[in-house]
Amino acid sequence: KQNYNRNFATSMRTDDILKIKAVLLYIIQNSNDDRHDVYSIVKTAYYAQQIHFAKWALPIYKDKIAALPFGPVPSTIYDILKVSRGEIGIKRFYNGIPINLATEAIGFKYESFIAKEDVDMNVLSVSEIECLNEAIAKVASMNFAEIKNDTHGQEWQRAFNDSCHIMNNIAIAKEGGADDSIIDYLMDTLALEEVLG
Repeated sequence: KQNYNRNFATSMRTDDILKIKAVLLYIIQNSNDDRHDVYSIVKTAYYAQQIHFAKWALPIYKDKIAALPFGPVPSTIYDILKVSRGEIGIKRFYNGIPINLATEAIGFKYESFIAKEDVDMNVLSVSEIECLNEAIAKVASMNFAEIKNDTHGQEWQRAFNDSCHIMNNIAIAKEGGADDSIIDYLMDTLALEEVLG
């Protein structure tokens, strides 16, 4: 089930984990108290990434989006939350990747995640904060069924039925309303990231 993340996780750097940490802390600290559950947090992170793709042709954070039964889930973000709530230990394929920088900053109590540190706002750009705020507001305005229906699009369906379950970032951006110029730029951005690792 988790094999899709093995090769990707080993390519992550400390800066990637610190960005994910900032994203998670920002979501937790700026969401309503009733939106501190794992489902709301991972969906907010997904929407923020999709919105930033569609507006700026850039990712906010480095992660693979997995098509799981209840919709798209940023896989490393999901693993970090599961470690923080004590559901799993830090997996062997994270060996050498300091995800503890993120897991130790997030607590779990009474079925809700809590921020144990302040967000390092220097890690987040103005556009990233705007898209995170938009995603937080979007999730706050919907119930579980509405979020599920909204995120189970064609790309989720394709990836869910594929053996690796990884969603395509270009398709995610298109479903988020990205126009052709944004798609062209995003393709170049992602290709460069792939080359640079």
